[in-house]
Amino acid sequence: MSKIPPWLASPKVVLALTTAVAVVGALVGTSMHHTPAKPEYAAGLPSDALTVDAYDCGANWTSAKPGKQNLLIANTGIQTTEVYLVDPDSGAIYGEIVGLAAGTSDQMPVVLGAGTYALRCWPADADPVTGPPVRVSASASGSMAGATTPGVLPVSREDLTAPVKAYQAYVEGGLAQLKPLVQKLQTDIAAGDLDAARTDWVPAHQQYERLGGAYDAFGDLGDAIDGLPNDLPGGVGDSGFGGFHRIEYGLWHGQSAAQLAGPAGDLVASVDKLATEFPGDQIDPLQLGLRTHEILEDAVRFELSGQSDQGSGTTLATVEANIDGTQSLLGILRPVLTPRDPDLPRIDAALTRLRALVQAQHHADGSWTPLTRLTTAQREALNSAAGGAVELLAPVATICEPRLDKS
Repeated sequence: MSKIPPWLASPKVVLALTTAVAVVGALVGTSMHHTPAKPEYAAGLPSDALTVDAYDCGANWTSAKPGKQNLLIANTGIQTTEVYLVDPDSGAIYGEIVGLAAGTSDQMPVVLGAGTYALRCWPADADPVTGPPVRVSASASGSMAGATTPGVLPVSREDLTAPVKAYQAYVEGGLAQLKPLVQKLQTDIAAGDLDAARTDWVPAHQQYERLGGAYDAFGDLGDAIDGLPNDLPGGVGDSGFGGFHRIEYGLWHGQSAAQLAGPAGDLVASVDKLATEFPGDQIDPLQLGLRTHEILEDAVRFELSGQSDQGSGTTLATVEANIDGTQSLLGILRPVLTPRDPDLPRIDAALTRLRALVQAQHHADGSWTPLTRLTTAQREALNSAAGGAVELLAPVATICEPRLDKS
């Protein structure tokens, strides 16, 4: 048997080695367990909340009840985090809290049925963390019963790559069709043929509306092409009022061809510029779902309210084009929505019903019934159908929002 060298058995060496081992052990323990001290404000959060931070996501959630409830969740960490309620096996999402700041709490409303659930946290600048699975053994009954919150498979940016390309091609193709229509409108005005201009204004404006330019989709160029005078200091006489609605106002308020030549030239230039610049724009995948909802929401806000009509009385022609745009975007997103949105057939039916009501006001001679000449029953039916469709479309944006994938 080998003997311990005398120098190694020295009390000073033993003490040094013992200290070194303790320090290394402390360092290893810290790196292995990742348990930084909780901030002082964590003590002031609700004691009955499910707690989350960058390392533990709902570690104190040990049991769950079925039925309608609000899960109270508190962020005891130091980073803002997204919090999801998921099926830990499939990754389907049942609820979410967006941007739960450090030291705050919020409620997540859900209706739980039989199944397995877990909290999944995605802290800022960190990897997602999934908490322990919690089993709900039975659905609720009595006052707690109700349709359970459906689980929605998360959408990644990769899932939206093909739809983004299809949307890009859709808008580029639509702009290519729009250019000759606005050029024809300009030619009519230049020739002093304002009757032809009034006829050609409608299909040109419809073509633009099919592109889904609602809610500043095309930025300043969108305002230049289809802006309204409502918020301008000088109203319809403001020098900043241009585009389709400026020409509409002039055509239906007795302005001369000379007065409209400038706005017509500006409209053609703006459309040309948009057609040139749009192919180089980087489209945020999040915008696809938003656009699908916002096109028709914009129609309700401005068209069916009567705000956009500058004298042509063709508001319902615009709404028809908005339905076209909505259905086109739904078609682009359908592969993503089909396995995720059980209301998709109801959306299709709602848009079909709305289209029928709109087209009933399109006459054989090409004219449209102005909103002001609809009966009360017709207005109410249109408003109801449009509002119902917008409500059904609202979840599309949430469903198509790119989120973390299953981890």
